[in-house]
Amino acid sequence: MVDYARTLQVPTFQRITAMASDREGYSRLLIAISAAIRSALANINLRVSLTEDQIVELADQIIDQANEDNLALEDVLLFLQQLVGGKAGKIYDRLDIPVFFELFETYRQSRHIAMLEARYEQDANYKALGPTERMKDDLDAEKQVNRAAMASHLRELYSKKEQQ
Repeated sequence: MVDYARTLQVPTFQRITAMASDREGYSRLLIAISAAIRSALANINLRVSLTEDQIVELADQIIDQANEDNLALEDVLLFLQQLVGGKAGKIYDRLDIPVFFELFETYRQSRHIAMLEARYEQDANYKALGPTERMKDDLDAEKQVNRAAMASHLRELYSKKEQQ
């Protein structure tokens, strides 16, 4: 079972679009995705499989389409894992680029639904917190004394560091 929430937490700078922004990053991604596809296809019994050139073309198209729904490399790897495990859909005796993208689209749609559910849950949790205004404007005396003491201590500490 894919935990889409975890793949959605991948930072933006670690997503395919950001990593492929320069020539070196694009080359690295192309090699990594091509190798992952080649490895996955080696574990699937097919009468007609993709050629090396088709694998590179497929990897290139994945990188080009990654900005459509902000894919991460983890998404591609999870999909390939599902493909090998038979959970991505039926593959009869051949796999070509259109069949691959048809199966990949199913993964992407499931990911999109999970993202919408996560956003809904986050919004519902925020609403459940209730009003966010301060309930009490007057802080008790002990908190004020502690804050003043901490501020004084930090001022002394930073002034000593600046003198050194």
